[in-house]
Amino acid sequence: MTDLSTVLDHFAPLGEDLTWTESSWFSWAIPERDVAGLVWTHFRPNQASFCGGPAMWDTSGQHVWEFRYFDFQLMRPLPEGRWGVDYDKYAYRTPWGLDVRMEEPLRRYRIRYDRAGFRLDLTFTAIAPPNVMGQGMQDKPPMQQLGRAFKLHFEQPGRIAGWVELDGERLDVDCFSIRDGGHGPRSMERAAPGGYAWSTADDRTGWHILAPDMKSRVAPAVGGYILRDGVIAEVVSGHRRVLERDGPRPTRVEVHLQDNLGRELTALGREQVPAKFMLFPDRGQWWTLYQWDYDGFTDAIGEDQEYYGIHAFRDWHRAGPAAWDKE
Repeated sequence: MTDLSTVLDHFAPLGEDLTWTESSWFSWAIPERDVAGLVWTHFRPNQASFCGGPAMWDTSGQHVWEFRYFDFQLMRPLPEGRWGVDYDKYAYRTPWGLDVRMEEPLRRYRIRYDRAGFRLDLTFTAIAPPNVMGQGMQDKPPMQQLGRAFKLHFEQPGRIAGWVELDGERLDVDCFSIRDGGHGPRSMERAAPGGYAWSTADDRTGWHILAPDMKSRVAPAVGGYILRDGVIAEVVSGHRRVLERDGPRPTRVEVHLQDNLGRELTALGREQVPAKFMLFPDRGQWWTLYQWDYDGFTDAIGEDQEYYGIHAFRDWHRAGPAAWDKE
C-alpha cells in the first residue's frame, strides 16, 4: 500500500514551473431531489493565482448558466501570506466567501461558503485511506497518455454531510461521496480525452476508475481502486465502456475493474443529473450524477465524467451521430 505520507506532501511548488497546480475537489449531492454539487479548487502558487468554487445543479438545466448556482472563479489572487506556511489548500478563506479547513489529516474536512444568496456548510469524513493514482500502472502504455496532467493524484471515498441554502431554502446533505487532491505541472488542454467515474455505496463498498483515450470508446483503466469489505486496493486493469449516448453525451456506462488483490468488479451506471462544464477555457466535459448497480447494490450514488481538451471537445460535438453511435 502507498505510504500515506506521500499524499501529505503537496504544499511546496516544485521548481519554477508556472503550471504547477495544487488541486482539491469534494463531491456532494442530494440524490432523492435530483441535485448534484461540487467544490473544486486549483491553486497555482508560481503564478500567484487561484481558481475554483462551488456549483449546484439539477435536472432544470445542463449548462452552467442554467445551474441553480455556479461560482467558479478564475485568475484570482492567492490569499495573503506565504503558501504552505500561512495557508494551503486545506486551510484558507477567500474574500468571496469560500472557506476550507482540514480538521483531521486524511480524514475530516469542513467546507463553507457564503455569497450571492448561496450558503454551504459541509463536512467530508473519509471511510478509507486515499488511493494514489496509477502507482501500480506506471509502466503501462495508457499511463503515458496522462502526460502533464499531474505529478501525484489521489482519490478518497467518504461521506459528506451538512446543508446548503439557496435564496433562503435550506436543503440537508448526507450522502456517500469522494474527494480528490493532486499536485504537479498541469496542462489540461494537452491531456488525453477520457473518462472518470466512481461510486461509494456504503462505508465498506465502492470503486473509482480513470480511463483516458476515447478513440475506441472503450477506454482502458490507468488508475482507480476497489473498496470491498472495508478493504481498499488499487486497480491494475479494467475499462470504461460507453453503452448508450444521447447525442454526444454518455447516458449508460459499464465499468469493469480488477485490483491488485485479484478482486474483480463490474458496475453498470445510468445518468441521473447531467451537466456540461467548461470549468477552464481549455477544457470541456460532461459531469453527471449517476446511479450505479454493483456488488448487490442498486442505484448507488456516483458520477461519470467524460472530459476533453477544448479542441477535441469541439471536434466531438461536431462529429455527428455516425461517430457518437459507435462504441
